[in-house]
Amino acid sequence: MTLVAQARDPAQAPAPLAHRRSAPAERPPPPPRRRLGIALRISLGLSVMALLVVLIGGVSMSSFRLFRAEVSALSANTLPEVITSAELHGSLQKLVAQLPQLAGATSTPQRRSIYAGLVTELDSMQLLVARMRGLLAQGAGKDSPPAGNGDAQLLEQARSTLLILAATVADLNAEVTRQIENGERQTEAARGLGRLSDTLEQLPGAQAGPWAVRVGALMARAAGSIQLEHLSRLKGEQRAAERTLAELGSIAGTTPGSAGTAMASLQEELFSLLIAPGGLFESAAERLQARNRAQALTAQASVLVETIDRSTRALYDSIREQSAERTGALAALIAERTRAVMMLAGASILLAVGVYFVFRRFLSSRLVALNRAVVARLSGAGNEIAVPVDGDDEITDIGASIRFFIDEIDRRQRDLADNERRFRSLVEGSIQGTIIHRDFRAVFVNDSFATMFGVAVADVLALPSLLALVPTEERQQLIDNYEYLLSTGLPTGRRRIRAQRPDGAWLWVELTGRRVDWMDGPAVQAVVVDVTREVEAEEALRRSRDDAERALDALRTTQASLIQAEKMASLGQLVAGVAHEVNTPIGITITGASQLQAMIEELGRQHGAATLKKSDFLRFVSDGQEMANLILSNSSRAANLVQSFKLVAVDQSSDERRVFLLKEYIEELLRSLHPTYKTRAGLTIALDCPQEIEIDGYPGALSQILTNLVMNALIHALDPARPGLITIAARAADSDTVELSVADDGRGIPEDVVPKIFDPFFTTRRGSGGSGLGLHIVYNLVTGRLHGSIAVTSEPGEGSRFTLRFPRVTTG
Repeated sequence: MTLVAQARDPAQAPAPLAHRRSAPAERPPPPPRRRLGIALRISLGLSVMALLVVLIGGVSMSSFRLFRAEVSALSANTLPEVITSAELHGSLQKLVAQLPQLAGATSTPQRRSIYAGLVTELDSMQLLVARMRGLLAQGAGKDSPPAGNGDAQLLEQARSTLLILAATVADLNAEVTRQIENGERQTEAARGLGRLSDTLEQLPGAQAGPWAVRVGALMARAAGSIQLEHLSRLKGEQRAAERTLAELGSIAGTTPGSAGTAMASLQEELFSLLIAPGGLFESAAERLQARNRAQALTAQASVLVETIDRSTRALYDSIREQSAERTGALAALIAERTRAVMMLAGASILLAVGVYFVFRRFLSSRLVALNRAVVARLSGAGNEIAVPVDGDDEITDIGASIRFFIDEIDRRQRDLADNERRFRSLVEGSIQGTIIHRDFRAVFVNDSFATMFGVAVADVLALPSLLALVPTEERQQLIDNYEYLLSTGLPTGRRRIRAQRPDGAWLWVELTGRRVDWMDGPAVQAVVVDVTREVEAEEALRRSRDDAERALDALRTTQASLIQAEKMASLGQLVAGVAHEVNTPIGITITGASQLQAMIEELGRQHGAATLKKSDFLRFVSDGQEMANLILSNSSRAANLVQSFKLVAVDQSSDERRVFLLKEYIEELLRSLHPTYKTRAGLTIALDCPQEIEIDGYPGALSQILTNLVMNALIHALDPARPGLITIAARAADSDTVELSVADDGRGIPEDVVPKIFDPFFTTRRGSGGSGLGLHIVYNLVTGRLHGSIAVTSEPGEGSRFTLRFPRVTTG
């Protein structure tokens, strides 16, 4: 019997126990040894019952083994045989439904689809037959019924018939294929006749009319012949068409001129469409023969299917009868063994009733008296009953032990009350907020938690749910955390959430939780700390960081805009130079054209007045030739300038990738740059580049790089009043890399400036219009767009050399 003792205050303990101290109670003396006791009595009764239980278990076990053997036989052989035979019959029904579809297929995709389904069903049936053979062979080694030999014969008959059916289906598929192919050739020939009828209407000559009428009648008769269902009639139509074609050929041979030639050509084409191998009549005959063979094969396949159907039905009926016989035998066995078990169970019940009355007389009555004494002793009602310890058996020992445990429980209750008082004193005096709740209903709150939210402890305890103190979006996570704590018992780490005081003010708190056993069940203890000031400081720091990142983004945007402006400025200088350079040849061309126009008008006036002399005409021819040469040479010069500018300008603006020859592209670039430096006296730009170097990359990037390097040399390195040399050299460093250098013999770069020349906005001519982005753009294009590298060497007064290395084929 189970006793439940609840914690009580020591002052509420019953008066008779008030004199007990916290010291442990003395243990009862060990009981003396006895010959005959309650354990022996119980053992004797239980032994008799155990014998009956063993007997029932033996009968049940033997019954179970027989039942399991029969069920195993049913599940391992009979049931799979029934299922397999049913599946075999179902596959046969699918096969019956698909055979007419194959015979009636009108296109190659339809025929292939249907034939693939038939092959799949035949393969499936072969697998089912093989599985059935295995099941029958497996059953032959056990206690199989005599009908097994007949089932094997039926199955073997179905298997052999299936093989014949598979060959028949393959032949049927071949005949249907020939039927479809001949039908397609027949259709193509009919289309040719349709095209030929359009040609007949265009025959020239008076004799072509009657001839065309006979040809039309022949084509109409041939078109109607393909609908014939008898091969002999079709052959007769073919012979008649051959005779008609021979007569038409004779007429065409006697017709002179182009009409006879056209008629002969049409007669030959009509012969190839109707009579020649693969023509209309031959295709129709072969198609009719293939259809007849397909019908015969379909009938043969139907007979085979019926044979298989009879075999499978007989096999299914035989297996089903065997299954019914085994199921009936199993049911009889179960009924017989059930009666035996029920008889033994009745005997066990009678024995149990007898044992119950014996135990009640000698055991349970004494235990009930012991229980009354214990309940009265612990209830505190004042009417205690002495715990009975009379007798000389195990119940006496139990009474002595209960008396000892009651004294021990009283002592531990007093200790528990002392520990609870110490716990409350420790938690309520903590500076951290502590709360214990069950289903978010507070059961304990300390003063620090109530002060944190600006309310009294009683107000917190009166809240229907602590979730009212947190925002809606935080509540589900707190619920999940509560369920995790109760299910696992593991403490959770610190986490921050927003909370709201009852007066509407918000604060940030940091909390941790763990599961505790409180009062009458598990609960969750949470330690809460106000971290509002820390969160505000972190938010201020985060805003400062965001402001700095936005400023950096703005700076990068400005830098990108300046780089683009620098590119456009370079292109604008190129446009201005080319426009100035093109202006001169265009002006000369216009002047020459106007002079030539005046000369032509003068010549026309003299010719109209009949005053034109030979000398005047010869002078006009000489001057006109000179004007034409002048216009042609200056127009060609302007066209070359425009073409070079167009190539370079498009590459710089579009930045498309393409394959180009390096030397030709640099020459085009230098021609477009010539207007910018042609006024420099004594300036020479030398190019040293093999003709065969081919680049697969971005010519716009290379054009921008060379333009910036050349302009950098003109602006910073070379003195306009002195001769200068710029050398552009290129070579193949290896099979995959090109080395390109741009060198000048100008002032050179000071040693302290060299490390800074590729930095953005660094320039030595800040007050003279320099932006400091030219070489920075070069560096970005070489390392980024071309995936290469750039280096510079310079000596003051000796000039500078920029060396680029980049792959022949740019990746990405």
